[in-house]
Amino acid sequence: MAELKHSSLRYELRADLEEERIRQKIAERTSGETIRIYSLRLFLNCIVLAVLVTCFYAIYRATIFSQEHMKKEIDKMVFGENLLILYLPSIVITLANFITPMIFARIIHYEDYSPGFEIRLTILRCVFMRLATICVLVFTLGSKITSCDNSSCELCGYNQKLYPCWETQVGQEMYKLMIFDLIITMAVTLFVDFPRKLLVTYCSSWKLLQCWGQQEFSIPDNVLGMVYGQTICWIGAFFSPLLPAVATLKFIIIFYVKEMSLLHTCRPSPRQFRASNSNFFFLLVLLIGLCLAIIPLTISMAHISSSKACGPFINFNTTWEVVPSMVGTLPSSLQSLLHGVMSEAFAVPFFMIICLVMFYFIALAGAHKRVVIQLREQLSLESRDKRYLIQKLTEAQGDVRQ
Repeated sequence: MAELKHSSLRYELRADLEEERIRQKIAERTSGETIRIYSLRLFLNCIVLAVLVTCFYAIYRATIFSQEHMKKEIDKMVFGENLLILYLPSIVITLANFITPMIFARIIHYEDYSPGFEIRLTILRCVFMRLATICVLVFTLGSKITSCDNSSCELCGYNQKLYPCWETQVGQEMYKLMIFDLIITMAVTLFVDFPRKLLVTYCSSWKLLQCWGQQEFSIPDNVLGMVYGQTICWIGAFFSPLLPAVATLKFIIIFYVKEMSLLHTCRPSPRQFRASNSNFFFLLVLLIGLCLAIIPLTISMAHISSSKACGPFINFNTTWEVVPSMVGTLPSSLQSLLHGVMSEAFAVPFFMIICLVMFYFIALAGAHKRVVIQLREQLSLESRDKRYLIQKLTEAQGDVRQ
């Protein structure tokens, strides 16, 4: 326990020194260096934007191609063509999620940020990439589902010919994303990281392997993988009720695979950062994933007509209509209570109370931050006093010896 505490304190000190070094380096920049670094950052951000747009367009085209050809007769296809067409969007999304973090990790090293901000910016870029790919897939499917070109389609409110059970189709896409993410994670760990570790360990004399080096444990990639999987689970749980069980099993498997990879194939990151400053950001990223998952679910439940060929909502125009229908079957007292809770008379005071509670905790956090700053200043003064007393004691001992 003492060794672990000692290691934690040493890591915090190294993080403090790294942050202080970055601040000193920023303070010593000349005007020309500042202009150069901001110009470089602008250029690199344009590259990041171009990569994102390319990935989104590739996912859009892959989804359109897959949906237009998935009803093709199987006997007209060569071996594996049907499987490739069905899984094409998932393959493109998985490849984009696998390649873009490596590109962003290379780019961020040239932007000269502090270690903490570097990790947060990398996570933000990768989160936007991964979550936006899911949104592109979902909204592309939504546009194909609601696109009507005949009278029967307009009567049903969705493309019944191509999607007789569109909820099943969306659930299948989320399931395929979940499975492909698990396959890629395990394949990279077993067939890339472990051979890389063996090559670097036993063939270290090769210059190419020395430049490649051992796999670095990347916190952004691992946090992002959890957020990505959780977002897929949130979106797909409504359309595929067993998807949370699959996601739980997937996370258990990935946890032990990542633990084995961390202990045997990875090295710690050479760039120090303060983990306590990133915990809130990680939770914020997870909240962003939840909000992005709610948007397509709300649209599909409230605006897209439910399937008329299958599902529990075939007797309703939209999925949301089942809610007032079920409320109407409740006792009158309970109905009055629910109507009162959903009315403006309850919502406005509740919102005001929530805002007051939020402002209270914000003020409390600010007060705690000021106390921490004061305690740090006090510790700094005490350390100066101790150094002054030790210096005087040393001088006094020297005078006594003379």
